[in-house]
Amino acid sequence: MTIPIDTITKHLRHLVAQDTSDPVSTITKDHPILGYAARVLEGAGCTVTIEDLGAGCVNLLGVRGEPVTLFNCHLDTVKPNPNWSKDPFELSIESGRAYGLGATDIKGAGACMLSVAQSTDAPIAILFTTDEEAGKGHCVETFLESQRSRWARAVVAEPTKAKGVFQHRGFTSFELTFHGTAGHTSGADASHDSAIHKALQWGSQALTLAQPGAILDGARFNIGLAQGGSASNVIAADAILRFGFRPLPTRDAPQRTKACIQSLQDLLPRDGSTIWTDRFVAPALVRDESMVPIVESWGIELGDDVDFWTEAALFAVGGVPAVVLGPGNIAQAHSSDEYVELAQLEQCADAYAAIVSAALTIQGGAHAP
Repeated sequence: MTIPIDTITKHLRHLVAQDTSDPVSTITKDHPILGYAARVLEGAGCTVTIEDLGAGCVNLLGVRGEPVTLFNCHLDTVKPNPNWSKDPFELSIESGRAYGLGATDIKGAGACMLSVAQSTDAPIAILFTTDEEAGKGHCVETFLESQRSRWARAVVAEPTKAKGVFQHRGFTSFELTFHGTAGHTSGADASHDSAIHKALQWGSQALTLAQPGAILDGARFNIGLAQGGSASNVIAADAILRFGFRPLPTRDAPQRTKACIQSLQDLLPRDGSTIWTDRFVAPALVRDESMVPIVESWGIELGDDVDFWTEAALFAVGGVPAVVLGPGNIAQAHSSDEYVELAQLEQCADAYAAIVSAALTIQGGAHAP
């Protein structure tokens, strides 16, 4: 089955036009993008259910027939940065590329899924979520609490150049708040009273853990935000650091992640002047060998491991084997003038159509292709 590119870009135009870049304050079950997806899926004969979990987290599930493979795509995006030369919410097509916010990450895949649903009568199931970019995972985790036994596998959309990816790193994000005692710097040395000095000392020691041979070696440790204080002649009363690392996809990744966190916490001052907050601690996706022959049977090219994180890891940990498969290049995600190549949209839509036409069923109580 070959799906016309005009069909895909028609859906992508509608998806890009809807601003989903601030999910906490703008996305509810009544958001126009969910209304559009629901109308398309219902028009294709799917039964649609929408669950609003609050705080910008909404699940939309469209199901036709009794499929056992679940497609998943998030509809939220990052905010457009000020360097866009085009309107980020108006799809423009130039030189074989479709430009628009989320075109690569990952509304292009959503457009492919809607196109496939319209182009066949075969059983299909699509789950749209809205909280991936916020780093919550609440949509998928809540969905799996009641639905995990229904699905044999999941196809999770992220930019993989339309190749099947089975493994990627985990992702962690933390915040440290340091407290000090405000004062004037003309007095006696008060380095020990400064929250910023405490933060810098901790950060310096933390970076040594990322050196070759240390516990964070290869884990992509990064301090991404540092703020606090008010002036150079004022001892800082408060300071904040945000940081994280990306664990390798090994079988002992959960244990190693805990060990890395403990090592970072061991560097904290012992005077109770800091507050550690977990912002997001997500597992790695570890290769599930049972998925390889299934993806090969779909005729989909296999891709290399990737270093970015996806919610496929949440499906896998929740008991649903997953493969990552979507159009586009991760280098375009979150970029100015984000685009996806039209050829990639066509290739991915064909891959999704091949999965649907494979007519996966449950036989004898066991999941089988």
